Amino acid sequence: MHPCVSVQISKHYGEWLNKATGLTHDKTKASDLLHEVLARLMDRPEQDVVDIVCGGKIEQYVNRALWLSWHSNRSDYAVKYRKYYELHIEKQIEDRKQDETWIGAFIDGEYLYSAIGRLSEYDSILLRLYSKPDFDYKELSRETGIPYNYLRQSIHRALKRIREYVKLQRAIAHTAREAEHLQKM
Repeated sequence: MHPCVSVQISKHYGEWLNKATGLTHDKTKASDLLHEVLARLMDRPEQDVVDIVCGGKIEQYVNRALWLSWHSNRSDYAVKYRKYYELHIEKQIEDRKQDETWIGAFIDGEYLYSAIGRLSEYDSILLRLYSKPDFDYKELSRETGIPYNYLRQSIHRALKRIREYVKLQRAIAHTAREAEHLQKM
């Protein structure tokens, strides 16, 4: 491996561990989160690793990967530290609150939940964060290294996909109800 890899990782390790600790609020979990991110980086082809690390992209890569791994329910970190029943209970709570959706009360929550489930993990994470009252594009862009314009476009496209899916599902349900009504006549 190129010598700049170990130099850059050693140089930034403490900073990344502090960021991971800020996310997890636990030194052991933070260490595991950071090591998962670094292991995924090192699993890439050697030339990719050298390009990322020696090309000055390592800070942005690790910051983004820490953030995505922390917010993902599918990362190795989440599988290790988050209990299945907690995820299951969160889903049940969301199911009970379906009529209180953040897109608006006029959209059937079942369709919304299904539409979000069809999005990529990246888009799902962004939309969960977008739905929080204290969401700020600039702050999220700064924390993750995701360019501001790309972040806005990603969320806009995900919302558009959700609206289109929900509209289609509502039209299908309406057609099915009409057909059922006609059969009763």
